[in-house]
Amino acid sequence: IAAYIDLEADITDNLLLAVALRWEDFDVFGTTTNGKIAGHWQIVDCFAIRGSYSTGFRAPTPGQSNAFNVSTEFNLATNELENNGTIPPTSPVAELRGGQALDPEESENYTFGAILQLGDFSVTVDYFNIDLEDRLGISQNFELTDEERDALIEAGVAGADSLATFRFFTNGIETNTEGVDVVATYVLDSGLGVTDFNLAYNRTETTVEDFVPGIIDDVRIKELEEALPESRWNIMANHTMSNWRFMARYSYFDDWYDSEDTLSYDGYG
Repeated sequence: IAAYIDLEADITDNLLLAVALRWEDFDVFGTTTNGKIAGHWQIVDCFAIRGSYSTGFRAPTPGQSNAFNVSTEFNLATNELENNGTIPPTSPVAELRGGQALDPEESENYTFGAILQLGDFSVTVDYFNIDLEDRLGISQNFELTDEERDALIEAGVAGADSLATFRFFTNGIETNTEGVDVVATYVLDSGLGVTDFNLAYNRTETTVEDFVPGIIDDVRIKELEEALPESRWNIMANHTMSNWRFMARYSYFDDWYDSEDTLSYDGYG
């Protein structure tokens, strides 16, 4: 069950404040209270600043707590097909490698930004920072020894005979994600029609600040920090002339890492 309240008010003609509070009670994970405070200050007609601070709580989904999925995959190290499974963290197999019941993840977030409006030109710049504790994610891949597999089969553990490697969901990671978003627009009105120019830029960097050795390996850390491009941007122009509309767009994203083949790839536009 949950209760939520959100209040927003113009404190002055130029200052808007918002406050939100959420209380939740889970029969498995207990009670949590989280909140948010945000503000928007219109300093002058053409310039304003805004910011927010909030806390967050995310309970594990039933799928994360109870997932059992075995698929046949190609092992690059052995050049052979093998069964790789995502199993419940509380299963006897996962418990052999430190698996345990999942806890909720908690977050702390803050943002700060500015807005500039000069006639037909506008730009917004926003910085964000997110700290995640007990982050929910997939563990590294594990292998069963022949002795462990035989013992599990003898104990009647379902599926133990079909697993070559396995992984499970865990809370073994703490991360910090920070970045900046920039959005700029300009409207050009001429005798040839109206042209809308749009530029969007994002830079996001995630750092693993702490992890559980033996459950999270270097590959998983690199995946969290480098699997997504740190920088992305696109520029677009829409031109309207009478009953015709023309569009041109160019997009670019930075380098990224692919954990499937353990290779890093250059950016692409």
